[in-house]
Amino acid sequence: MEQILSSNLNAMASGIAEPIAVLTASRKRPERITGATAAPHRRPGMRSCIIWMLLCGAAFVIYSHFWTKAPFADADTRSYTEMVPDISHFHFTKLYGRTPGLPIFFAFTGTSRAFFYAVLLLHFIGVTALLMLLFRLGVRSSLVWTFGLLALLPPYVQNVVYLLSEAVAAPFLILGFVSLCLFIFQRRWVYCVSASFWFAWAALARPTNVITPFLLGLMLVAFLGKKMIRPALVLVSVTTLLVGSYVLYTGAKFHYFGLSYLTGYHLTCTTVNFYEDIDNPIARDVLLKARTEMYRQGLPPIDGVWLWQNKLKQALGLSDVQLGNFLLRMNIKLIAHHPEAYLEDSARSMVGYWFPYVTKYAVGNSRVGPILKNLWDGIEDLVSATFLLEVVLLAGLTIGLKMYGEDILFRGGRALVFVLAAATIFQTQIVSCLMVGGEIPRYRSVTDLLILFTVVLASDWIWTTSRAARKSPARSED
Repeated sequence: MEQILSSNLNAMASGIAEPIAVLTASRKRPERITGATAAPHRRPGMRSCIIWMLLCGAAFVIYSHFWTKAPFADADTRSYTEMVPDISHFHFTKLYGRTPGLPIFFAFTGTSRAFFYAVLLLHFIGVTALLMLLFRLGVRSSLVWTFGLLALLPPYVQNVVYLLSEAVAAPFLILGFVSLCLFIFQRRWVYCVSASFWFAWAALARPTNVITPFLLGLMLVAFLGKKMIRPALVLVSVTTLLVGSYVLYTGAKFHYFGLSYLTGYHLTCTTVNFYEDIDNPIARDVLLKARTEMYRQGLPPIDGVWLWQNKLKQALGLSDVQLGNFLLRMNIKLIAHHPEAYLEDSARSMVGYWFPYVTKYAVGNSRVGPILKNLWDGIEDLVSATFLLEVVLLAGLTIGLKMYGEDILFRGGRALVFVLAAATIFQTQIVSCLMVGGEIPRYRSVTDLLILFTVVLASDWIWTTSRAARKSPARSED
């Protein structure tokens, strides 16, 4: 009887231990990430390259025909286009609220059809770069092609139809990320300089990503050691040079040492629930009326500061720049007096950040428009939910197994790429929600391709791990 019980317990123990053993490794230090050991290096064949080029060409023709009147102006477009004449003459006649990244792009392409073709081409280049990186990481072909096909769908291309910073910031951010990953694997300085260049232009296009190269540089040093200090300095060098030069120029010419005086306006959107505590009675009265009017019209209350901007300037007797500085000081006081409520409101906006973002140009005006809207919403919801689930799963496995002295096998090149991509995604989310607030899934669209990329990368590891568990010796013996 004891022998039978002992054999049953041993069998149960082996059945439990075997799948866990697939997920874990010995306590050896992870191997140094180099071009040879980071990940199984695989290149697409000539036929795959030809098929992909044909798909991109067909998509280019289809979108050019589908969006015949693109690009389209938005409410924010005018604040960018007004900078173009001064940029063309290399001389600012006044202080502008927007950063110069998108206006510089306008100076080369204009705001007509050439802009649309340029950003559409940049989108395909960014998707191709991520596609090649997935092949470089050894991801199975079926998942790589799934990524490529999804990235060509309207929800992931729709930003190119607007004269907004998202259209250029997204491909710049992707090219910087891919260049950084190639540097990690091959240790060629040209990739590090390329990453620094693209991250710098992404920062000038969207200030939300100014800190992205600094964050990724710190993570390189933290994960790969002191030998990454020099690459990290190179990574942040171009951003520091371009952004710093712009700040010094505006400071010397206009006595404003900052990237944008609109920061105060944006923060006013995050403190919309604290207007009763504004110490200036004039500003308090105007902003409370603006908030009430937004509620009455069924509009988001964060729009009040923009729609009532002129009334606020007249009531306080301030210019645009002076009002921006006033609002910045006012909001810092409000946040300092209500830190917990501010973080609570920011956390709520982080939920809305993951809502689907599908514009009217992604569905068209045909009868199938509502069906397409639901389809695109479902795809975005599925991708976002899968990404968040994979992050929680991998983080939980890593922490839990570390508690028992084990290492998860999701490490090396793939793990580092996944962590760097996730850091970029969450950094964009946190800064957007802390600085702007409200339900702003449009700001997430800059990182939508990175989200899809990380989903495919982690899914390949989960797929491989599950298959290894099913084919383990313990299961075959059973």
